[in-house]
Amino acid sequence: MIEVVVSKQINVKADSAWNKLSSFRGIEEISPIERSVTEGKGEGAKRTCYMPDGAAIHEILNKVDNEAMEMQYQITEGPFPVTGYLSTIKVEGIGDSSCKVTWGCEFNTPEEHQESMSQLFGGFYDVIISNLETALKN
Repeated sequence: MIEVVVSKQINVKADSAWNKLSSFRGIEEISPIERSVTEGKGEGAKRTCYMPDGAAIHEILNKVDNEAMEMQYQITEGPFPVTGYLSTIKVEGIGDSSCKVTWGCEFNTPEEHQESMSQLFGGFYDVIISNLETALKN
């Protein structure tokens, strides 16, 4: 099992960051995803994310803990050479106007893809967290 974790402090209130991420909607507003479609709300919601090349990533929201500001989702089907992808997102308040966002995942992939998939997911999370700060400050 490969594990990738990105943790960044951003100057956004924890509640604002959590509300945006936990909605499981509008990921294209803060990521390289071109568009997304979400069916349902809360645990069990299904999201399909479309990459600029048209590739689809199918996800299910497994867990949402509003009190702990933690959620977990899995990719059930996608263009990546991975299996067992499970991602956890956690938001922790730091003072009144900033928070730490930790976005990580674990997955299986053949050895020849381990580095490229780790870099892909790590880079993706880094961009999303930075864009989250920009979007919520505007």
